Amino acid sequence: MYSGPYATNGVIPATTFSLLYGVRYVNRLIYKPRKREDSEFIKDRVRKILGAKYQFDPEDTRALWVWDTIEQERITYAITLGIQLFLGLIGAITLFIAGGGVANMMYFVVRQRTREIGVKMALGAKKRNILFPFILESVIITMMGGGFGIPVCSLLIKVYTLLPMEEFVLQILGIPTISWNIAFGTVLILGILGLVAGFFPARKAASINPMEALRYE
Repeated sequence: MYSGPYATNGVIPATTFSLLYGVRYVNRLIYKPRKREDSEFIKDRVRKILGAKYQFDPEDTRALWVWDTIEQERITYAITLGIQLFLGLIGAITLFIAGGGVANMMYFVVRQRTREIGVKMALGAKKRNILFPFILESVIITMMGGGFGIPVCSLLIKVYTLLPMEEFVLQILGIPTISWNIAFGTVLILGILGLVAGFFPARKAASINPMEALRYE
């Protein structure tokens, strides 16, 4: 037991097992509580009953070792949650860095197109006519970046599945999959970051004095 997925194990009578392997005594009991919340109570009862039968102190963990898989599952869940939070934090920091990069790029674009902005404003363009193209460009750039990441992730997963690994290893490690909810959520967040990152450069562009913009070199 516990040597791998149960789907690959066989069940034989105890007498057959004893004849094949020469084991005379049962050295392992596996039980499952009907209710998870009764786990500690049942574990205590098992210790007391076996302690009374075989004359050992129920509190002596060396006399009767118990592997509580429910407790192990709680610990594993806590570790997994911690890893997910850590990776989520890294992802959030990465997204904000990307937003800062887009904002810097848009400021550069504004500087490069200062004369063009001055011409538009001199011809009667309103602030919203200056704001909208820059914000739209910023949103499109960030969302395209997120959209491009989805096929890249799909390709990496495909390469992972083609690696020469035993089926048992894949059953233990699992095969990574793309969460489309998270993928589209990330693209949406990138779009919002692009909107914010493009707004301030666009506002700066819309506030340029047309005369100064026309003289800008």
